[in-house]
Amino acid sequence: MEVFTARRPSDEMFDGNINLKSWVKDSMPNATVQVIDAKLLKPNEERYAEKLECLSLIMRLALNCVPESPKERLSMKAVVDTLHKIKLRYLECHVTDVNK
Repeated sequence: MEVFTARRPSDEMFDGNINLKSWVKDSMPNATVQVIDAKLLKPNEERYAEKLECLSLIMRLALNCVPESPKERLSMKAVVDTLHKIKLRYLECHVTDVNK
């Protein structure tokens, strides 16, 4: 989440009841663009919708990696498998666009 939001858990904006995890979780699914680092996603860029969808899926995956209980967290195998599926989904959209 730090990489994709460009925010650290110790950022001054996080105090009291708000932390990086809750900030991202509260943005899902309709306000993901508000937490994503603006350098990663610009509204006028090509394939904006596909990039936003992939970033949303990555943020959702990140949230599944940080439950308080280790037993509730995803295994690294599940994380890698999910990231691979996100990558394939993104690439499929790109190939479809190129072939049009």
